[in-house]
Amino acid sequence: MARMIQSKAVRMAVTIAAVALLGGSAAHARDRFGGPPDHDPVTGYLCTTTNCNVVRIPNAYCICEKINPGEQRLSRLKLACYTKTAGHWVSCPVRPRFGNMVN
Repeated sequence: MARMIQSKAVRMAVTIAAVALLGGSAAHARDRFGGPPDHDPVTGYLCTTTNCNVVRIPNAYCICEKINPGEQRLSRLKLACYTKTAGHWVSCPVRPRFGNMVN
């Protein structure tokens, strides 16, 4: 169980690093060429990756990874939400308004 949680945390950290590196260029491309959406079409949350598989919960300092990113129905969408506390990724204390939190 601990190994599973650790692998999720590592995967999320890699996703965050990619977002930090590509965030500025993705926003520029979106503005200039009409690229991927700013907001997820299912939840309405702000996209943090170009394919919108990771979204940000407003006013919560949490990011959520879509467990089933192809799902178009809110009632079936599953999200794994995290925040960083004391340098470690932990489960988000705020439940997302849309989608089902799985962690």
